[in-house]
Amino acid sequence: MDAVRARTVPQRLEEWRQLNVEGAVMEERSVRMRHPDYDDSEVFLGLVVARYGPELAGEVWPESVGIEP
Repeated sequence: MDAVRARTVPQRLEEWRQLNVEGAVMEERSVRMRHPDYDDSEVFLGLVVARYGPELAGEVWPESVGIEP
C-alpha cells in the first residue's frame, strides 16, 4: 500500500485508466475467441449482452437478440 500512497493522484488516475483499457481489450478478445465468425458489429453486441444482459440489450439493440456474449 505504501507504493500506491507514494503515487500522485494523476499517476493513480492514469494507472486506473490503463487498467480499464486493458480490461476492455481482454473482454473484446474473449468474445472474438469464443465467436470467430462474428463481425465487428456482432462483437459489439456480444459485449453489450455480456454487460447489460440479454433483456436490456434486446430493448435497446433489437438486433442483439440471439447474440451470445
